[in-house]
Amino acid sequence: MGWWRRRSDGQELRHVRRMAEEDVVQFGEELTRLGELLEGSALDAEARHDYQTALDAYETAERLVDRLSSLEAISAIVDTLTGGRYSLACVRARVAGDPLPERRTPCFFNPQHGPAARDVVWTPRSGGTRKVPACAQDAARIQADEDPPVRLVRYGEQQIPAWEAGAPNEPYRIGFFSASGARAHVMELKMRLKGEGRGQWGTDLGKPRIRRPYD
Repeated sequence: MGWWRRRSDGQELRHVRRMAEEDVVQFGEELTRLGELLEGSALDAEARHDYQTALDAYETAERLVDRLSSLEAISAIVDTLTGGRYSLACVRARVAGDPLPERRTPCFFNPQHGPAARDVVWTPRSGGTRKVPACAQDAARIQADEDPPVRLVRYGEQQIPAWEAGAPNEPYRIGFFSASGARAHVMELKMRLKGEGRGQWGTDLGKPRIRRPYD
C-alpha cells in the first residue's frame, strides 16, 4: 500500500508542477505584454508599486515551482500567483482610471484571468445550474449565452476543461478556490464527471523576458 501511495503522490506532483510551470510562464508573458504596452507612460507611485508587486510575485512563484517537492507546498504557489494577478489587475485599473478590483476568488473558468468581478449563474454541458465567480469578460460571455474560454489540460489525446481532469491535477486546481464556495462547485463537477487525468504536458515552456515599463 505504501509504494502505491508514493507512486500516486509522485504522479500528482508531476502534474501539479507542469500546471504551475505553465501558469508562471503565462503570468510572466502577461507582465511582459503590459510592460511593453505601458512603456514610456508616466505611471504614478501606486501603479509602479502594484507592477513591482506583480513582478516580485512572478519571480517568487518561479522559485517556488523550481523547488516544489511536495503537494503541501502547492498553497504557496497558488497564493503567490493569485496575489500577483490581483496586483496586475490593479495596475490596469489605475492606468485606465477605473476603480480598483475587489480581492475576490479567481475566475472559476480560468484562474489565469485574474480575480472574479462578479458571480454568474452557469449551466455546464453536463447539466446542473450553479453560481460561480467569473472575470468581467467571462461574465459578459455567459450573459450573452456564449461559452467562456476555460482552462484546458491534456487528457490522453484531448484537451478538456481542468475540472474534468480528475485526481492528478486536483490539488493544484482546487487550491485556487480553497477559501470559497467555488471549491464546492469544482468538487461537484469532478464527482459528476469522474474524470481521470493522465495527460502529459510539455515542459519546454521557456521563460519570458520581462521589462518594467518605468525602467
